[in-house]
Amino acid sequence: MTFKIAGKNFLITGGTGQIGSFLTEKLLDNESNVTVIGRNSHNLKEIEYLVDTKKIKFVECDLTNENKIKTIGPLLQDIDFLVHLSSEFRFTEPNSISSAHHTVELDIKGTILLLQQLKRLQGILFTSSVAVYGKPSYTPTDELCTIKPISFYGNGKFATEKYLKLHSNNKNIPLTILRISTVYGQRNRSDQIIPIFTGKALRNEPIELHGNSSRDYVHISDVIEAIMNAIKLNQNNLFNIGTGTKISNHFILKKIIEITKSESEILHLEKSNGYDFMCDISKAIAKLDIDPKVSIEKGLVDEISWHREEIQKQNTH
Repeated sequence: MTFKIAGKNFLITGGTGQIGSFLTEKLLDNESNVTVIGRNSHNLKEIEYLVDTKKIKFVECDLTNENKIKTIGPLLQDIDFLVHLSSEFRFTEPNSISSAHHTVELDIKGTILLLQQLKRLQGILFTSSVAVYGKPSYTPTDELCTIKPISFYGNGKFATEKYLKLHSNNKNIPLTILRISTVYGQRNRSDQIIPIFTGKALRNEPIELHGNSSRDYVHISDVIEAIMNAIKLNQNNLFNIGTGTKISNHFILKKIIEITKSESEILHLEKSNGYDFMCDISKAIAKLDIDPKVSIEKGLVDEISWHREEIQKQNTH
């Protein structure tokens, strides 16, 4: 029995981000009603045109603000399905105490406060992260791998999984958890290595390469497909979302320089705490019917083209 998306009322937290904006568009294509919670109405980025044309409802709310969440409660009484994307990985200071405080306030407290306002949910989808595994004890890493996060972000994600499981069990609401690997592609405004390398390559600046660890990079379009399939399935389940391949930082950088025709110099720096990560996605292939289609070469071309356009827009303003 599939969950019928058309006509349902969806709430997306973190809907102004990369995953959220593409998912909002996809849900609208499937004739659902979408409400997006975002921290700042001045930072709508890709969904501003949907807000302006009233195709979606936008609710300005910082999920770390208890009073504000209570205030918006009346606007959320008809929500059927929660897609909980809201989180923030501070790449520049992942293990600072301020990062820990932010994680507790946003991922844990914010989630609990929001759930108290949603009275008639028929399903929840939470985007967790492969960061919950930390440095995994084996690769490819499946969903049974030991949880041992090494960042406050990973700890926050796993804690949120636990709180959501308790809530969904108590209220008998299906909960799907997707532990997503490194997402890239258009609208990537994060401070991950691909946007950093791309920006420097486009400016022909020297680029520092710290060690040569590998990650499982999954294109945004493949992530959206996985999320949509999971929503339609609407079951209690947990899946790793990636590609099942690993790509080294060095390969990524060489490809970016090649695609941008950059004159950037690569500065090789040693970094001792790097580690490799690759998802085992066999469960998601079997039960979510995912089929990651976008190659890293094609995906990098997509993302670099988007960054170029963004720079041109900034230069014309």
